[in-house]
Amino acid sequence: MGAFLLLATDYRLGVAGPYRVVANEVAIGITMPHFGVEICRQRLASAHFQRAVIQSESCAPADAIAAGWLDRVVPAADLETAARAKAAELAKLDAGAYAATKLRARASALRTIQEAIARDEDDRRTLFC
Repeated sequence: MGAFLLLATDYRLGVAGPYRVVANEVAIGITMPHFGVEICRQRLASAHFQRAVIQSESCAPADAIAAGWLDRVVPAADLETAARAKAAELAKLDAGAYAATKLRARASALRTIQEAIARDEDDRRTLFC
């Protein structure tokens, strides 16, 4: 679930370190939910999407930018400074225009994700009733 939350954010700032980013559902024996597939499809680079979703391929922080998991990687000691700088940069944008443009840019993806959530709910009713 953490991978989907990561992909749902506007800007993904990560720290350099000995960890990996992964959608691990298949690796732990869970069929990827429809909504997870769609969120990954929207945010991950197409070359990485199949490997990430179907094969649970993980990425080190340095590779996570090209894959689409992260927008920027910084040393851990610089995280707060980098986050504050990005927040200040974004705060300079017109909030109304930002929100309206974001909704316009993501309208199709949001509809697809909402439909995927409905399919997941249908699957749960069918499988567990």
